[in-house]
Amino acid sequence: MKIETQPDSQKQTQILKLLQFGTVMVFVDSRRKEVMVPDHLKDDYQLRLNFDYAYEVDDFRILTDRMEASLSFNHKDFFCVIPLEAVYLVVNHSIKHGVLFTQSVPVEMLEYFAAEAQREEEKLKGKKHTHGLCVINNEGKDTGSAGASVKKAVGSSGEGGKSAPRKRGHLRVVK
Repeated sequence: MKIETQPDSQKQTQILKLLQFGTVMVFVDSRRKEVMVPDHLKDDYQLRLNFDYAYEVDDFRILTDRMEASLSFNHKDFFCVIPLEAVYLVVNHSIKHGVLFTQSVPVEMLEYFAAEAQREEEKLKGKKHTHGLCVINNEGKDTGSAGASVKKAVGSSGEGGKSAPRKRGHLRVVK
């Protein structure tokens, strides 16, 4: 999956762009006081909500400062208001593309990414190739400490992005 970084000012544009291709998973820090979600989800710094035009939610709107929609939780509708400042990652799994807004990532997630990067580094010592996700900004440049932590955590292709040759399966077609 390709994950690029964008400035916070691009949140609305990027969400709308990804929605053109289907369901978008929005990662929200629901601890922010402006976030309106059911009480049992209020203290989650990595709340994941799915949005899609195909759901035909009548009040689904993406405004310059927030997202609004009546979402179903345990078969009960709840009108949610998600300020865009609480959104830090949006992903469309069908096109394998996501956008990370590094200025909005909760501290706990940065700590998690850093710990994962450390474990991955120790595990991969001595190997020539690593495979995984690569975080890039829209200009292909390093995004600074937050972006670097995330880039290190999710892995980057070594040796110019070459991957190991694909293994053939053990099954074959018999006519």
